[in-house]
Amino acid sequence: MKQYVLEIIRQKWRALSIISFLLVLNVIITVVISAYQIPQLADLQMKWSSLRSQAARAGQLDATVLYRQGSTDLEKLKGRIPEKRQFAGVLSDLLEAAASSAVDIGAISYKPVEIKKEALLSYQLSLSASGRYAAVKSYLADLQKNPELIVVDTVSFSNSDPLVEHVVMDLHITVYLLEGA
Repeated sequence: MKQYVLEIIRQKWRALSIISFLLVLNVIITVVISAYQIPQLADLQMKWSSLRSQAARAGQLDATVLYRQGSTDLEKLKGRIPEKRQFAGVLSDLLEAAASSAVDIGAISYKPVEIKKEALLSYQLSLSASGRYAAVKSYLADLQKNPELIVVDTVSFSNSDPLVEHVVMDLHITVYLLEGA
């Protein structure tokens, strides 16, 4: 039996030396990973966790700062709400924005809704704007940049002829106004 083992070693010495080299290399890599990289990885994970919790604590504000910031934001919002008597001006701004975007406005219908709890009046407007796609898109962007408190509730686009660039945009908009002014 010993003779067979020696004969195998003599004939396959290259393959056995490669296997032995790979085995030693595997043991060395395992020792390096266990002794060096695993503890370093644990330290880096702890540092990362610590930095993450510090960042989370830095983003938190105390209640007085949050209240002050919320009050300031509410005052800015209230400043954007025009008075009831300015509705004609707001409607005129909407029509001027359409004209400057080269958009045709169809019939406009509106329905006033009183919000008693906040002393506000909202006008729910329905209108359709038609024109080239770029013009209609520009008009929608102008509506969103309007300084008054105007909310675009729904938008729908239609094009009856795919060969002609004529888009119809149906809009439902809510305009908020201060009541009693």
